[in-house]
Amino acid sequence: MKLALQQLRFTRSPRFSLGPLDLHFASGEHVLVLGNSGSGKSTLLKLLAGLLRPDQGSLRWDEEDPWALSAEQRRDRQAAFGMVFQSDALFDSDTVLQNVQLPLLKRGVPKGEAHARAEEALAQVGLTPAASQLPEQLSGGMKKRVGIARAIVARPQILLADDPLAGLDPHTARKVSEVLQAAAAGRTLIVAMPDPVPELRLARVVRLEKGLIP
Repeated sequence: MKLALQQLRFTRSPRFSLGPLDLHFASGEHVLVLGNSGSGKSTLLKLLAGLLRPDQGSLRWDEEDPWALSAEQRRDRQAAFGMVFQSDALFDSDTVLQNVQLPLLKRGVPKGEAHARAEEALAQVGLTPAASQLPEQLSGGMKKRVGIARAIVARPQILLADDPLAGLDPHTARKVSEVLQAAAAGRTLIVAMPDPVPELRLARVVRLEKGLIP
């Protein structure tokens, strides 16, 4: 899926606005979005995924305007997106496997199939032995990998990652970067971070400053 923003604007508050932005992301492209806190990185990812509606301008998924669709149609198309959150956003009372299969169960995937696909996703990130553990039993790096597994379990075309290396030491950041880039093979990958890191090498860099591309 190709993504295109044309003269897109979004106002979160009187003190912050994003845009106007003109951006294109080719199918299968790997892009790093850089910007300080408050620059609009996370907001951009949410706009791309159709979680926020732009105030002006347009967003296109291929040639389709997601906001011209019904809410049900838009939710169906959003299955093309997987999101890795900065905060792990794991349910503490659920096992690793239960956390990973949750997006599939919410979409009505039969429990047996959801279980098998969650096991497959955990194998991809090297966490099969941790399937029955609770989040509190995991290290920070393991929690990040669970987040990646959950993001890819629905087999999305596009992987969005919001500061996925936050709070990790260099060794763990390198391991999580390797897992993230391996999981993104054959997919579009858009990573938002405050600073570039040597562990994460992406083909193109987009910089945001106060909601604009300088």
